[in-house]
Amino acid sequence: MKNLLIIEDDADARGMITFTFENNGYNVVQSDKALSVEDIHAIQPHIIIIDYMVNGAPGNDLCLKLKASELTGQIPIILYSATVSIDKIRIKSCADGFIAKPYELEDFIYLVHRIALS
Repeated sequence: MKNLLIIEDDADARGMITFTFENNGYNVVQSDKALSVEDIHAIQPHIIIIDYMVNGAPGNDLCLKLKASELTGQIPIILYSATVSIDKIRIKSCADGFIAKPYELEDFIYLVHRIALS
């Protein structure tokens, strides 16, 4: 079973994503705040989903830190946001994928599966 880490400060969104991916064969670990590189390494996720804004801080900053670390640089990361320039943000933050809000649930599931299994 693959470990998925969701970093999202909105409890409803976090719960919906958790429910969706647990029902699609993932073990989901949730956080309502950005975690340290060391904490994320200890969780050993196979994939990470980060909301673009987490408690007022840009999630792409966390993404850059994770990608720059030898401990977490190989973990695929998906950013998601209602920000219209999320694809440009994804490129600048070295994320492996993005999903724009609002999103179709099937598209989100497909993207996570594709990236997690690659």
